[in-house]
Parts: sequence; C-alpha cells; structure tokens
Amino acid sequence: MTSFATAYLDVTYDETQHLLSGRWKRGVMPFELQQGYSAILDVAAATNCRFWLLDIRRRTGVDASDVFWITEEFFPKLQPRMGHTTYMAFLMSPHHLAGVLAGNGADIDSAPDGLPYAFQRFTDEPAALVWLEHCHQHDSVER
Repeated sequence: MTSFATAYLDVTYDETQHLLSGRWKRGVMPFELQQGYSAILDVAAATNCRFWLLDIRRRTGVDASDVFWITEEFFPKLQPRMGHTTYMAFLMSPHHLAGVLAGNGADIDSAPDGLPYAFQRFTDEPAALVWLEHCHQHDSVER
C-alpha cells in the first residue's frame, strides 16, 4: 500500500481495489489545499490510479478562490498526468451536501460530459465505493 500523510491529509493507494483515498483531517488554508491536491495527484500518477475517494467531511474553510484554483488549475492537470478519465467520489457530510445543493457556499459544479474527469458527491461511503467500482468496470469496457 502506497501512502502519504500530513497533519491535514492522509492519502493511501490500495492496489487490491485499485483505489486511491484522500482523507482530509481538518480545515485547511489555501496553500494546504493546493499542496494536498498536488500530493493526491502525485500518488495517483505514481500508482497509475484514476479512481479516487476524496473524503472532505472534515475539510472546512474552502471558499470561491479555492474552488477557482481546483477547477482552473488542478483539474486541467489531470489529463496530462493521468492520460485518461479520472473518477472522483467526494464524500461529504449531509449538512455540507445540503448546502451545496441549495447553492449556499463555494462548490465545484458537476463535470460536464467530455471532460477528462468525472465526479459525484456522496454522504455514504459504501455508495461512493459502488459508484467508483461501476466507473472502473465501465472504463475497462470502453478501453
């Protein structure tokens, strides 16, 4: 198992499930958010894993400028580094998800078709894992 850890993020790669997990441990500053996502991408590239479970239930303090960085700086790096579609299941608290769906606060809009990444939001980890497994199977059939 490949791993990376900081005071604010644990990243692990499970080769038996071909799954990368990034679990945020607390609220982060903008530079930590950027370093964290860069570390996730580095581990993903090193393990050639495009199926990510991102647990953001404890990560707070993300604002519009952080979302801008994710969508305009981070997401465009996925295709050059990963080569194919990257699938991300964001695990959120029910309160956070309800706020996102109501349009309160900063959030990433759903990924339109045709982009080299896809993501869904979940409050239930088993459901997120089922979605990632479905993506893995579907991706394998297409290639």
